[in-house]
Amino acid sequence: MFARLGDSPLGPLFLGIAYFAFAMLSLLATRGAHGIAAIWPPSGILLATLLTVPRRAVWRFVVAAIVASFVANFLAGSGLRLSIGFTAANGLESMVAALLLRRRSGGRVSFINPTGLSAFFFASLIAALVSAGAAACISPESGRGFILSWFSTVWLGMLLVTPLLLAIFEISGSARQPVSKRDALNLIGIVVLTMLAAGATFGQNHYPMLFVPMMVIVIAVLRSGMLGGIISMIVVVIFGSIALGWGTGPIFLIRSAQETRILFFQFYLLSLFVSALPMATLLAARDRLRINLLERIRLLDQAEAAAQIGHWRINPVNQAVFWSPEIFRMHGLAEGQPPALDQAIALYHEDDRERVSQIVAHALADGHPFAFEARIVRPDGTVRHVASRGERDYSSRDDAIGLFGLIRDVTEQIEARQVLQDARDAADRSAEAAMVLASTDALTGLANRRRIVECLDVTLAGTDTAKAMLSVVLFDIDHFKAVNDRYGHDVGDEVLKRVASSATEGLRSTDLIGRYGGEEFVIILPETDADMALQIAERVRARIESSSADRQPKVTVSLGIASAKVGEAGQVILKRADVALYEAKNAGRNRLRLAS
Repeated sequence: MFARLGDSPLGPLFLGIAYFAFAMLSLLATRGAHGIAAIWPPSGILLATLLTVPRRAVWRFVVAAIVASFVANFLAGSGLRLSIGFTAANGLESMVAALLLRRRSGGRVSFINPTGLSAFFFASLIAALVSAGAAACISPESGRGFILSWFSTVWLGMLLVTPLLLAIFEISGSARQPVSKRDALNLIGIVVLTMLAAGATFGQNHYPMLFVPMMVIVIAVLRSGMLGGIISMIVVVIFGSIALGWGTGPIFLIRSAQETRILFFQFYLLSLFVSALPMATLLAARDRLRINLLERIRLLDQAEAAAQIGHWRINPVNQAVFWSPEIFRMHGLAEGQPPALDQAIALYHEDDRERVSQIVAHALADGHPFAFEARIVRPDGTVRHVASRGERDYSSRDDAIGLFGLIRDVTEQIEARQVLQDARDAADRSAEAAMVLASTDALTGLANRRRIVECLDVTLAGTDTAKAMLSVVLFDIDHFKAVNDRYGHDVGDEVLKRVASSATEGLRSTDLIGRYGGEEFVIILPETDADMALQIAERVRARIESSSADRQPKVTVSLGIASAKVGEAGQVILKRADVALYEAKNAGRNRLRLAS
């Protein structure tokens, strides 16, 4: 709002009127021996304006203030020369202070931190010294008393008026934070209380009650902060200035000249400022820190809730437990007083409870960092998986060891991990089943041709063929085509299954039988010479011949046997066994022959 007013022609006019009115009031109400007022509010008005309006509009307000200052000084009887000189000095003080503050902070003065208050204090001090020096060069009464009076007058004007106006400007321009009804009532109460205290103090000259306004100002600071303290001080300034003009108040207990009384009043006001404003700044800084801390805690709680992470602490002195809000939600509990340490451990699953208790006990004893995963049981019986990690937390008062750590709800990760493991196991089973299917005959459940050939090659690679300790039996079902033609392929399939089962029963556990194709079967006999191979082959033939089943014809088989020779490949052995098989068929079937 004031930035827009700075661009308006009415802005300088309002400043000029306010500057002139307060200048005349100050000169007439508390005029000292040197023609200097006890306090010069116009300097504070101009400084607050220069710190608020845009830089491009500063010169227009300075011109308006210069005109108002000249008229006020001239009407007060200072003469043309002194009016021009005092006007220059008055304009110089506000411009120097504004320049120093704008160079430091861009014109934005903060009274809620000690650094900002200190900057304002020293900038106004330097500006008052410069102004007093300039006025001393012009005034015919340029003694120490004049310089001190001028310096204290303009400095007080800036110290007391500028903070009040800046606070008003900020409140007026802030639509987002209007003054609440409670704050307004507080300020009204402060004004009334200060008026009563100031009236009781300055309305009599029998008792030195100057401490009473200071007490009220402290109360105002405690109740309403910086703004309340400044308003209270302004009320004291008004009452004190009126009392000086009327010749009443405890200041007149001082038996001295009016100039001395004004100087005493000025330093009294300065003591009020030094006592109250720093305290208000510290309180404002404390409130700002509390607000920032609360905001950070709020953001931390939101972050923990979003990430499903909570933090906890075990007090190193009494082992009391602290939980962040997310831990209460994680346990399905309402926020409140955290449970004791043993009760918190009791919330874990009974299968994990002892392990968690030992981990925490060891960490409290030796202070080593730890991490674990466990399960907690909510009041409704649901189980949640959590991952917790912590480290030692030393007490600031002694060497006791406490713990600080984080706990994270990993239920979804555990469930996802289990889903992945189940999928991996299923994939392994599927792969294993696929491998079995790839190497197994679907009808008989025996090894298929591929597996037979691979097994034969592997067995030959590990066999001492010089001793011919590997044999192969190749057999097929006699007249199997006739079985299919007469009984059908379904019965033929059942006959194949029966033959496979009967042949398997006649083998050793180390032997491998497989379906080679159609009605042909192959048996691999590791560590078996020709004589043993003939015995096993005969046993297989006899079992197949004697086997029977309902609605299935009895069948016989012809067998060819071949024992491995030195350097002989698997296909060569199978070929010799096949030749022996056809010899058995040509000899009348249902018999076996050994390859040469």
